[in-house]
Amino acid sequence: MDLIGTIMGFATIPMALLSMASVIGGLLLLAHGAWQPTLFGLVAFAICYALAGALERVVITIDDAAALSLQASKRGRARGIAAVSGGLPIIVILGWEYACFRLISSFHGHAPFLLLWLWSYGIATGPWSLFAQRVSRFRRTLCGIRSYAGHIAYWLLSTVTMLGAPQPIGLICMFVPATLPFVVGMLLAIADRDALTNVRV
Repeated sequence: MDLIGTIMGFATIPMALLSMASVIGGLLLLAHGAWQPTLFGLVAFAICYALAGALERVVITIDDAAALSLQASKRGRARGIAAVSGGLPIIVILGWEYACFRLISSFHGHAPFLLLWLWSYGIATGPWSLFAQRVSRFRRTLCGIRSYAGHIAYWLLSTVTMLGAPQPIGLICMFVPATLPFVVGMLLAIADRDALTNVRV
């Protein structure tokens, strides 16, 4: 367990560096005169950040429904609702990231691919990371796990696709790290969520 925690801790270093590089990438895009992808990215970032807040409110409502079902001894129904709680945010996050990656090709030719990729990385992962830092302490653990998984998912999508694999294969690979927040989210929806309040990711 300590080894896994150490590996996860080290993984946050490239996440932070790439997040900072994405800002630089956006500035360099402007320097190249590529204002369209830059402006689009800023608007998309703002929309996604608002979406993150709305999504979290939906998840909390689903969690409450799962807890009520469990209290009514409807365990099967509670597990089904909890599965939605764990899966819905992951599907939204991965769908958003996949869409951001696809937009790289639509702006190809406006600027060097590396700058476009860095900018898309920030737009794809940044809103979830920022939201995880600002969300209430009670929800911070799970939001942090989702954000963490989102970063790794984007790495996998980018690597597999750039190596020549079809993008749908990259999309499938994204679901590998997504299993962790799905399971945690499902368990927290029907378990004692206070137990993980003080966990830091």
